Amino acid sequence: MGTNPPQIGLYIIDPGETLAEIVDLQAVIQKCAKIRQVEVCEVISDIWAEQSLQTVQETVTENRIDRLVWVGTFTAQQKKTIQNVLLEVGVNPYLHEWCDLQLQTIALGKGTEKTLLGKTLTVIEMALARAKQLQPLVPIKLPASDSVVVVGAGIAGLHAAASFIERGKRVHLVEKQSGVGGKVALLSRFYPLLCNPQCGIEYVLKTLRNSDKLTLHTLSKPLAVEGNAGNFSVTIQSQPRYVDTDRCNGCGLCSNVCPVELPIFLDNIQDEPPFQEAKGIGGLIKETRRAIHASVPFSFPESFVVERASCPEGCCKCEDACPTKAIDLSEQLPAEQNITAGAVLATTGWDPYPLSRLNNYHGYGQHANVIGNLEMEQLLSQISKGSDIPLFPSEGDGNRVGFIQCSGSRNTKHLSYCSSVCCSATIKQIKQLKTLRPDAKCTVFYQDMRCNGFEEELYRELRSTSDVLFVRGFPKVEASNPPEGTKLTLVCEDTFSGRPITTELDLLVLAGGMQPSKAGVEFAELSGLPLNDHNFFEGHYQCYPEESQRTGILTGGCARGPMNASQSIESAGRAAMKALKFLEGTISIEPTYPVVNQLKCDQCKRCVEECPFDCYRLNDKGFPEPDLSKCRQCGNCMGICPVSAISINHLTLKQLAVQIEILENSFLDYEEPIILAFLCENDALVAARSAMDKGLNVPMNVIHIGVPCAGAVNNALIADALSIGIDGVLIGGCKDGQCHYINGNQLVNKRSGDLADKLKTMRVEPERVQSLSLEIHEAERYVTILEDYIQSLKAMGPSPFKL
Repeated sequence: MGTNPPQIGLYIIDPGETLAEIVDLQAVIQKCAKIRQVEVCEVISDIWAEQSLQTVQETVTENRIDRLVWVGTFTAQQKKTIQNVLLEVGVNPYLHEWCDLQLQTIALGKGTEKTLLGKTLTVIEMALARAKQLQPLVPIKLPASDSVVVVGAGIAGLHAAASFIERGKRVHLVEKQSGVGGKVALLSRFYPLLCNPQCGIEYVLKTLRNSDKLTLHTLSKPLAVEGNAGNFSVTIQSQPRYVDTDRCNGCGLCSNVCPVELPIFLDNIQDEPPFQEAKGIGGLIKETRRAIHASVPFSFPESFVVERASCPEGCCKCEDACPTKAIDLSEQLPAEQNITAGAVLATTGWDPYPLSRLNNYHGYGQHANVIGNLEMEQLLSQISKGSDIPLFPSEGDGNRVGFIQCSGSRNTKHLSYCSSVCCSATIKQIKQLKTLRPDAKCTVFYQDMRCNGFEEELYRELRSTSDVLFVRGFPKVEASNPPEGTKLTLVCEDTFSGRPITTELDLLVLAGGMQPSKAGVEFAELSGLPLNDHNFFEGHYQCYPEESQRTGILTGGCARGPMNASQSIESAGRAAMKALKFLEGTISIEPTYPVVNQLKCDQCKRCVEECPFDCYRLNDKGFPEPDLSKCRQCGNCMGICPVSAISINHLTLKQLAVQIEILENSFLDYEEPIILAFLCENDALVAARSAMDKGLNVPMNVIHIGVPCAGAVNNALIADALSIGIDGVLIGGCKDGQCHYINGNQLVNKRSGDLADKLKTMRVEPERVQSLSLEIHEAERYVTILEDYIQSLKAMGPSPFKL
């Protein structure tokens, strides 16, 4: 900028001259024109009229103005337009200061003429004081990789990978199994079309199969995630397949000569020992596969894979039979690979809740005719293929099938939450079963049927069917271990009629819930991501659910919580869109980042410990430095620093301090308290603005200053405000659990004790400082809080430092 003092242009925008009806603008102009470094001071009635902005451009050029203060109310888009127009004549976008008289209660016009004029001059002088401290800023460009790592190749991961590839990005898709598809590959039908889910998988694979930008890592898992957004280093460990995926054409000759038959234990729905390999699908189906077989659960890649531990010693029949020489049975070790990626997307899916934990109630694992809902999907697939299922003969009496909803869900001893898809899954399964076996008779035992959205229509359709009965109650199997081949007897009290019901069944299906996948929990541990109370990935579900607390790592699908397939696809797609900004070759960092003054820093490490996003590291001299690629620019480090050594660009402690100094001279009578309110821009400030927009009786006593987070307010600012005679300081943040920056409001409370001790040494009542949690809609509550606060301050009397 050079050493020349700032030259300021002050423009008061008064459309329709409504402000002139409230405040004596000529008096304002006369006063402000005399303030040092204000070169131009004008009122413009219509800034959007033809030539208005051009005239401002000419004035700026003629008077060598390098910064502007705009008094009025502007939308974000209008501010951007003005900044772009003035950029043409060399005014940096960060050299504009916006002074909103409506936000400061002046536009309501509810004070005396003297009070309105005094407050108007005060807030404009605050804006001018800050404008003098502004610095030209430009975004920083950091180098970044254009590759992305997607962990988990279920339906969410596949669609995310396809989204990236369609936008020209390189994708490393990491999957723990030999093939892709996840749980969806195990389903028999999709709702609402009741189509084969294999079709949906094939559809998304068209994009992946034909792309040279996909690298698929099967039998693989991440071991480490180092680095930061734009430049992650992800270590992948891959187990040997013993089949070269480039050579194998999937002909199957190897499998034909393999002498080993292995039972299929449904790789994706294993339970806890000893049940995980007990009886296949409830003992109803005796499916097998060879020790060398196609990729599972869905055959992509199209090459085969060898379960080497099951091979007889010395057997090489598959290797000898392979016409493409793709098989190598020699001893092989896991391989590790380091991948550089701009972003990482975790689509690690879900695991079924272990139904064996419910065996005391329903006999799962003890009786072949008690199965889980994923096993039912496989059973329906086998019936549709014409497999011989003893319990489901194609001719004879109708089979009796029972379904118990919320098996392990909505239960504090198991899963306390609703898995959201189980009821609809049961309805779909009954629909398909009735199509395959029209004589089947079904009974659904439920607590509450929760079929969301359009799925309610199918529920109503089945409820009107004579041989589909819905019973509200939670049954128990009468015999915990009935003889093989006998029917199950269930006893249940119908909570509507209060009468006991006894039912004989051929098959009982437990609608088990969704729990976080083991792979997801492991990934969270190695990547340092927090999990919520249920061990799904933590996120701000309302505003940016796909973002994690580690910038550049996104989460999607059931890794975030229970979802159906379409919701998982949409979630992963949104996460992919969010990740794209890290994959452009460079990352643009807004210049409003924190800066550490090493001359003031005492190396206490509070910023390192308290940063919600773990962005601080110590340099070789022991001073903290923010990693700008991880920083969310929340300002909590500025607020927490005990020696005021950290400032956020464009919201520096100096810029805030000079604004506060203007309040030394009150615009109200001596007995009337002045309140300085620091309000979180995400919620509390919006609530305050809403109060003004609604015309509520917001007291003139308050001056509002917006901050990115309540946690950005440093105790030194509060002490400075009180030391010049401000009667009260209010800090408004989000409610617990709703903070956009994780815990900013909690950090305010955490350091309130330090502030109270400091105020006592100043002989100032700690009660003069109040903090509140405010939701975005609580305009009326905000006004009530202010009114009560003013009465409290009046009872205490004026500040002991008040002039």
